[in-house]
Amino acid sequence: MGKLVLIVDDERLLARTLANTLREAGYLATVAETAESAERHLAGKETFELIVLDNRLPRRSGLDVLRGVRDTGFAGKVILMTAYDSREVQTEARRLKVDRYVKKPFDLALMMAEIRDLIGDGEA
Repeated sequence: MGKLVLIVDDERLLARTLANTLREAGYLATVAETAESAERHLAGKETFELIVLDNRLPRRSGLDVLRGVRDTGFAGKVILMTAYDSREVQTEARRLKVDRYVKKPFDLALMMAEIRDLIGDGEA
């Protein structure tokens, strides 16, 4: 069984493309398009090894989601994506122990390399 990855991004095409690429590489990828959907997935029984999280989501930021996730004791890896880079976001990402900070748009092959570096190959 493959490693579980949660992709949280309201850009449907980007999220689905990344999810399909992950699945082809043997990962089990789930997509959430809102902060609320992501929180429901994370509160469930699945144990995600990695969250790929966009910082700009409808109604709430990815950093807001991450604060809540960290408060529940989530110890998995996190990649924070943003098209709106700022010093404040970078500082808060470091404080919340984000493992990688990726600026959008990104190269899919490089993103896959980051994912493999963080959690290994898709097959468990």
